[in-house]
Amino acid sequence: MRIRELHSWCVTPKEARSIQAKFAGRIIKKDCFKEIRVIAGADIALDETKNAGIGGVIVYSFPDLKEIERKSACLKLRFPYIPGLLSFREAPVLLEIFKKLENRPDLIFFDGQGVAHPRRFGIASHMGLMLDCPSIGCAKSRLIGTFEEVPKKKASRVWLKDGGEIIGAVVRTREDVRPMFISVGHKISLETAVDIVLKCSLKYRVPMPTREADLYVEETKRRL
Repeated sequence: MRIRELHSWCVTPKEARSIQAKFAGRIIKKDCFKEIRVIAGADIALDETKNAGIGGVIVYSFPDLKEIERKSACLKLRFPYIPGLLSFREAPVLLEIFKKLENRPDLIFFDGQGVAHPRRFGIASHMGLMLDCPSIGCAKSRLIGTFEEVPKKKASRVWLKDGGEIIGAVVRTREDVRPMFISVGHKISLETAVDIVLKCSLKYRVPMPTREADLYVEETKRRL
C-alpha cells in the first residue's frame, strides 16, 4: 500500500500533540466507498525486554470473512508510552506491514480510538489518513467521553459524547457482555462503522478482525 508521509516520527510529545491537532481537520466522517469487499484487522504486541513492537495485519474477504493473507513485522520502539499518543509509538511498526501487503483492504479495523480522542486523532484516524483508507477505531475501553447505560441485548448502542459532541458509539457486540467503543477512523460514517463491526462480531465480544490480529501478534511474539 502507498503510504502518505505526513510528518517525521522523530518528534517530542509536544510536537506529536501539535501534529494531531493539525491533521484532525482532514479526517472525513462520511462513507467514501461504493462497497467493501476486503477488510483488515491490525494490532500490535509489546516486548518490553527488547523495547520492540510486534505488529500484525490479517486481511479478509467481506462479508464472508475468509482469510486472504497475514503479515507481521517487529521494530524497535522509538517513542515512549504516553496516553493519547499511541500512534506515535505503534504506527511505524504497522506501516511496515502495510507496505508488504499484497491485497489492499477497502477498510481497516484498528485496536484503538479514532476520533474518540482528546484531539480527535487517535491511531485509527492517524493510520487511516496516512494510508488514505477507510478505517474504524474499535477499542475495548474508553479514552474520553461520557455515555448512558447500554441495554444488554446484542446490537444495542448508545452515543459516546464529549462536551455535547458525538465522538463514537458504545456498542454491545454480544448479549450481556461489556460493550466495545467504536469510533470513526477516516472515510466512514459512525453508523456504517457500527454496522460493519456488528457484522464482524461472530462469536466473541471483540470483532473478528481485531481479535484474530491480537491472537496473531501474541503468537508471533512467543516465536521470536
